[in-house]
Amino acid sequence: MIKTVLSIEDDDVTQYLNTEYLETFGFCEKTIMAKNGFEALEIFRKLENGELPMEHFPEVIFLDLNMPMMDGWEFYKVFLKDFPQFKEKTKIFILSSSINPVDVVKANQDNGIVSFLSKPLIDENLRVVNSLLGI
Repeated sequence: MIKTVLSIEDDDVTQYLNTEYLETFGFCEKTIMAKNGFEALEIFRKLENGELPMEHFPEVIFLDLNMPMMDGWEFYKVFLKDFPQFKEKTKIFILSSSINPVDVVKANQDNGIVSFLSKPLIDENLRVVNSLLGI
């Protein structure tokens, strides 16, 4: 079982549903949330500085693409640049309602992105995640 998931999502209802779904169906022990890329980067800064214990380190990230302030691709670019020590330990899944085929191609061509999943997070998507993670 995954210990911690980071859900980066600006919609409160989707955030709540993701958390309930992941924890209720035993995918993870806990879900931490960020409403945009800035909040997510702050979590990694606090982990790096020791302000947050490593038990909060997310093994899996579900990343929305379309968010205000800092979108998913902007977060991903800064995450890779500023936190290379966390890159190999974190599996990133795009979870988006984007219908832009460029986003799907970009995600599928990037070795740092495990997979592109369409919202909502449903049984089929979680089966894909489990399969890709080997759990």
